[in-house]
Amino acid sequence: MKRFLMLLMTLGIVYACENSEIGNDQETDRKKLADMRQEILDQIDAIPCENAEDWRPQALGSKACGGPQEYVPYPEAVDESGELLELIEKYTRLEAEYNKKYDVASDCMFVTAPTGVRCVHGKPELFTMAPNP
Repeated sequence: MKRFLMLLMTLGIVYACENSEIGNDQETDRKKLADMRQEILDQIDAIPCENAEDWRPQALGSKACGGPQEYVPYPEAVDESGELLELIEKYTRLEAEYNKKYDVASDCMFVTAPTGVRCVHGKPELFTMAPNP
């Protein structure tokens, strides 16, 4: 019975390691994350902003102490398949794994969600409205 439990635990660990895209080299993993972030930004940049109502702010990334690294304009109406949103969520999950694995520290400052998105010269731009005094 002990051998069976040990085998089961070992298989579980191997399976978990194979399913994570975070490897064993911090520099390589940081580069993968940077490339993935750039791919997300490039996809967003390639979509013309014609109607601000088709867009919303979306959290991107994960700070070591919690919360998002930043917000990006997300083309909700254009991303019917949800592939871009899945990529954003995957990036955020992988950055959280990276932070935990490499014991990363961050500034722990809270990043406030933007109020919305507006279209400026065909490009989406996040904005935050100041509260009324």
